Amino acid sequence: MNITNWGILGSLPKSQYPMENSPSAQWPAGSGIEYLYAAGLWVGARVNGIPAVSTGYPETEFYPPKEPWATIYTSFEGKENGNRPPGPADDDQDGLVDEDWLNGLDDDEDGLIDEDYAAVGAQMFSCWYTDDQVQSTIIWPEHTPMNLHIRQETYQWADDDFNDFVGVHYLITNNGSNYLTDVYLGLYVDVDAGPRHYGSYHMDDQVGCWTGSGCAKMTNGEKPVRIKMVYGYDDDGDRGETPGYFGIAILGYPTDPLRAQAAPFSVEINAFKIFKALIPYVSGGDPTNDFERYDVLSNRSRDKNTEIPNDYRMLVSMGPFNMLAPDSSLYLDIAFVCGEGLDGMLQAAANAMLVYQGYWYDADNDPLTGVDGRESPAEGPLMRFDPDPCDDITELLYVPKHEIIWSNLDCNEETWGWLSHGCYKPYNAMFKDYQTGVDGRETQIHWITGSAPPIPKMRVVPGDNRVTLFWDNLSEVVPDPLTRKYDFEGYQIWRAADWHRPLGTSVFNGPSNDLWGLIATGDIINDVYPDIDFKKPYSEGGWQYTPLIGLQQRDQLIKMFEESIIYAPLDTVPCPPGVSNEECDTLEALARHNLGYEGGRQYYKYVDTEPKNGMPYFYSVVSYDHEIVRGHPVRPGKYNTPASNFVFVSPRTEARSAESYNSREVYVVPNPVTTENMEPWRMEPNNDDPSGLKLEFQNLPRCRVAIRIFTVFGDLVQVLHHDGRNGAGSKAWNLISRNGQDITSGVYLFSVDPEDGRFSKTIGKFVVIR
Repeated sequence: MNITNWGILGSLPKSQYPMENSPSAQWPAGSGIEYLYAAGLWVGARVNGIPAVSTGYPETEFYPPKEPWATIYTSFEGKENGNRPPGPADDDQDGLVDEDWLNGLDDDEDGLIDEDYAAVGAQMFSCWYTDDQVQSTIIWPEHTPMNLHIRQETYQWADDDFNDFVGVHYLITNNGSNYLTDVYLGLYVDVDAGPRHYGSYHMDDQVGCWTGSGCAKMTNGEKPVRIKMVYGYDDDGDRGETPGYFGIAILGYPTDPLRAQAAPFSVEINAFKIFKALIPYVSGGDPTNDFERYDVLSNRSRDKNTEIPNDYRMLVSMGPFNMLAPDSSLYLDIAFVCGEGLDGMLQAAANAMLVYQGYWYDADNDPLTGVDGRESPAEGPLMRFDPDPCDDITELLYVPKHEIIWSNLDCNEETWGWLSHGCYKPYNAMFKDYQTGVDGRETQIHWITGSAPPIPKMRVVPGDNRVTLFWDNLSEVVPDPLTRKYDFEGYQIWRAADWHRPLGTSVFNGPSNDLWGLIATGDIINDVYPDIDFKKPYSEGGWQYTPLIGLQQRDQLIKMFEESIIYAPLDTVPCPPGVSNEECDTLEALARHNLGYEGGRQYYKYVDTEPKNGMPYFYSVVSYDHEIVRGHPVRPGKYNTPASNFVFVSPRTEARSAESYNSREVYVVPNPVTTENMEPWRMEPNNDDPSGLKLEFQNLPRCRVAIRIFTVFGDLVQVLHHDGRNGAGSKAWNLISRNGQDITSGVYLFSVDPEDGRFSKTIGKFVVIR
């Protein structure tokens, strides 16, 4: 799903925006079947009694500053500086935890940037924007800025049970001097369900609202969770091409069970409104000004689920929050979920809620807080207060002002969970398993789950009818984020072939799941299947690889890096002259590994000799863990999906050196050029590749060349420039002339003119049959 840092989620397909070809709630990944045009955050409030609403979509009133650092930052669980509880989260060892959130700035003014933040999930995007940038008022003159600062983080996981949703965390801060009253938070969603190759796939959707319970999957059973969401789907399923339901699950925002502050009593949907396209607001169309928008945000009502297919938009709102004072914040956590049919979507929403609920741990190291289910600090003054209304003891206590009493304010929710509501309950389950605030654990960590090891960093090098993969051992050196155990088991190597770039997909969002095939597995030797040792050196049949062998003074450079790291272990070692940044990164990782320091890496190599030159392939290296019983690994556990770590590559002939170059060996593939011969590497056309077809010139020289293509009458058809100095000996052509036209059937001549005088000029021919 496309994420932006200006309030929009989704890519606005067919809109002429630069991002229009990016995936937009595409499910399954790589399929070209999508469920979202765009969605945007709405924040509404009264400013001095007058309604104001700032919107991410359809009016884009949120923008980041124009400075280059105001961009989207990425991270993942296991990334250095991104540790968080329950593990050691003080990354810079300054006594503070997660004080420098991921935004490219020195938030704590200690001279370092993003040195101590919380990394969430297998993929995390972090950014921020405001409603008071100059371009907002220029583009939308009637816009009333409320001086809002929006911190946006999005999360996704790679495990099979947790990869059908994208989590979103908003932190909304009042950076102005006005008190904002009667505040509402909302999500405006334009659902468009269908394949992109359908011209009007957005015209036959249905939308609705669903509240109830579901069963989230756990290792030893299921956990009942509450589900509150709005959703959309294609009415007729597009003859089976669009079987999914897509929804937005409302997971959390500030609540006040004591009804003493400025927040709702519990997490509920305040309003659900449905709008039709291209009609006035009074007839059911979109609101067009702040008074209308605030009205739909604050009006506590829910429209009925649709029965007639149409092009719908919908708004879901939460609130009211009585006040948002200057320098204070509200948060909103949601998940975009998708699954097959209504049941599949609800299962994805239940799993998202499980990950959001996360884990309770002992943050204050006080065993007396978080006992008997009492994890909520209630501050006085309180009159006739019962700290646990669900136990058998009636307590009507007076709590003096500023005094804290630990309370069980969620006891009704715990009792509800214990009743299971149709979910599978393990035979040895106890009520405390469904309680929060036990065994001294008084603090909740959201958005965390036990998961497969983080995916390794990976590099893919195309060769002549072969592909070489390199990756590091990151997966082996990061403990499970929840159990804190090192449970790495092994690596899987996947390859996807026969990909034709369905409309709406690209090399950046990868192939559909059915194209992936497992080609190799290696794991540690510990009596857990399959016990295939990958740690032997590559020369002995294993995968372990020694990098930078050809680098001059390699050993001296590593020694120098080791000395620098010992002197300043938290700093990045400066790159010496004559060494590339990539080489320095590897040298530092090797030095840290030798010293046993954090950030140390080993490297692995695998060569696949089955690919054919010119064909499109995706490769993925992912990791998996093992289950631990009584301290010993017993079986494979969680697996990462190959869609979590892939690289596109097309093998090519190696450029020929001056000594081995033979001009008569330069040729065109396929020849003759026919529809049937081009079919294996045919792609669906897009803006960058209007034909989707190609032929290749192969065995080119290792130098810059100009390839000229002529008709048999000598008319120049096209000129291609190729640089073979990096070893690439193939050059593709999309069969489009220099005038932007498809070439016709016929015989064509070509010449290859090298810039390097050591190579002779080449002349050849090929045939095109359309």
